[in-house]
Amino acid sequence: MRPFTRRITASATVAILAITASLATASAASAYQPTPGDLYVATDPGSCNKSPCVLYPKSTQLPSGRILATFEDSQSAVVGQDLPVFKSDDLGATWQKLADVGSPAALSADPAVDKYTSNWTNAYLYVLPQAVGDLAAGTVLLASVVSGDDEYYNEQKAANPSWKPTGDGDRRDLAIALYASADEGATWRFVNIVAAGGWQGGSAGAIGRTSTANATKQVDPVWEPYLMVHGDRLIAYYSDENDYLGFDPATGVAQLDPANDTATDSGGQILAHRTWDGTSAAGWSAPVVDVAGLTQDRGNGKTQIGGGRPGMETVVPTTDGKWLVTYEYFGGGDNVHYKISDDPLRFFATGGAAGSNISALSAASGPTLSKGGSPVLTTFPDGRIVYNAAGSTMVWVNDSGRSDGAWKAYQTTMPAGYSRNLQPVAGTGRLLILQASWSGGSIGPVKFGEVDLGHSDGEYFTLVNRKTGQVLATVGDRTQDANLTGDAPDVALRTRDDSNMTRKWHIVDKGGVVTLLNGGGGRSVATWTGNAVAGQKLAQWVDDGGNDKLWTVVPGADGYVKLRSVRNSALFITGAAADSAVTLQASIDSAADAAADDSQEWMLISDSPPAAPTASYSVYTRCVASGVVLVVQSTNTDARAIDVQATTGFGTRTATAIAPQGSVSQSLTTRQRTLQAGSVTFGASVTGDPALMSTQTLSYQGRAC
Repeated sequence: MRPFTRRITASATVAILAITASLATASAASAYQPTPGDLYVATDPGSCNKSPCVLYPKSTQLPSGRILATFEDSQSAVVGQDLPVFKSDDLGATWQKLADVGSPAALSADPAVDKYTSNWTNAYLYVLPQAVGDLAAGTVLLASVVSGDDEYYNEQKAANPSWKPTGDGDRRDLAIALYASADEGATWRFVNIVAAGGWQGGSAGAIGRTSTANATKQVDPVWEPYLMVHGDRLIAYYSDENDYLGFDPATGVAQLDPANDTATDSGGQILAHRTWDGTSAAGWSAPVVDVAGLTQDRGNGKTQIGGGRPGMETVVPTTDGKWLVTYEYFGGGDNVHYKISDDPLRFFATGGAAGSNISALSAASGPTLSKGGSPVLTTFPDGRIVYNAAGSTMVWVNDSGRSDGAWKAYQTTMPAGYSRNLQPVAGTGRLLILQASWSGGSIGPVKFGEVDLGHSDGEYFTLVNRKTGQVLATVGDRTQDANLTGDAPDVALRTRDDSNMTRKWHIVDKGGVVTLLNGGGGRSVATWTGNAVAGQKLAQWVDDGGNDKLWTVVPGADGYVKLRSVRNSALFITGAAADSAVTLQASIDSAADAAADDSQEWMLISDSPPAAPTASYSVYTRCVASGVVLVVQSTNTDARAIDVQATTGFGTRTATAIAPQGSVSQSLTTRQRTLQAGSVTFGASVTGDPALMSTQTLSYQGRAC
């Protein structure tokens, strides 16, 4: 059976040429990095001033496309510690050191910040989407935890010079500082202090690990800033271990314990935010509670909020006009909770003191959202919300972006981590993940990698099976890894539907072989169980670089291709019957019957109309005995072979099948001694597909011979 027209066949031929000739360029430009790489590896672990030492990576993307990343690197003395900033100018494919951001004491002449001698940890990067006061749109902001010296470290070292830290210490004067860069992260200035705390006191990692200098054994740090613009103000959300008696139920303003600096600490923590109008004359607002946590009886008639230690909040808008906040919580139930509010400044007024278990959010299929702590949220430009938390390598996606939307789990190639960073990348449409571990006294490395979650940038193809006329698709329009939606093979033939992204595929070049990534969820076509034997079915799986997900594109008859397994080169993707599973089968001999192997032949039809060919031209004249000769030259600047026709007042010249980068010169005799000025019109078409054409007209000057 030969059901397809010549026009489709020609387009498919162009698609094959694009795969073999230009996908390598496209892949390099889109910086596809599904396998984890090392952004940073510790250089001197013996110098770590705490444990864990290298962790908490965060990133942001600038309007230019540059991605900035930063992380805690405690391989230094405490005093004088900087935060490193790295850059990627190729959409996350490679990284280079760009800058070190110093402490407030190092960057400011204001004596009020002399005590902040270390730019330490919990950095958050943010690009202003609009002007806020004196801060211009596009300014890069960095909020981080700064401090004075670590007195516990100093005391231990003084008593035993060979002592090595095994956890947190007791730093002085913890605070959250704000920095700004106007040159894409190359240089930074200190802006102001967002919120101030006190002694670290070991904090959550080792509460009670206090120095003798901390005479009243205070534990009053601030942590984990998260920045966002709302209206005309900058919001800084953060975790606060100062002691609060409660908050105003109308405004949410927290009520600080008058004995905060001396009274025995409860070990509690609240989530709060402050706002700022961006002007130098104004300071940050009073802290407003977002999550109060449990109320704790401190004796003597005193109660304090902060029980359960809510922490690490991230906030995103939903597509139905609400705001979602997730945070870790250790006061019962899941270790991650959430709240939904109509106003990102009034989380205190909804969800009670602790919010709801993260497992209460609806899971469309697969496991419920991870409960492991240190949760992170982000959004794609199309409104999809993405979530991950410690203890899981997966991410969860809310496709609708609604506050009541269902969440789907997706596998990634990245290991689990502490506050694992999620960065949608403009220019690829994929998700960049930065990871570092807390466990094992982490000294890194800081890892990076990306995952395709569907709807990503670049060309999609419909793969039409020659025998059935149906297309490569997924069972039930599934988008997730097959083990999360029934644990069964799920790649099949279905009726073509150009509006359905689960029936479209990226064809990603990997050095002469390709991976097929589904348009609905970014999952690759994989050999089920990895066992490439005749009759084996295919399934969706995260692209982990395995050769069970790699295919060789083999040109076939009439512009069709075959897709040969790299794991077992004797087998080909086969669609034997409509609405049925796609399987691996041995090559079918078509010597006696040209249609015998139709089930193994696929037409690759691009979503993007094939581009008109490109070429450069020149026209010049020369003198010969018979008069003026007109010379036309055509150079193929396209990745495909082209045909060119040059039309002049003295006839036409045609050059066929000019190879990429090839040139052809042709002459036309005018039989005139004096040639008047004129023009030549060039028409280029893709060899084999005259419908794809471009034209250009060049003028030439007159000449007398």
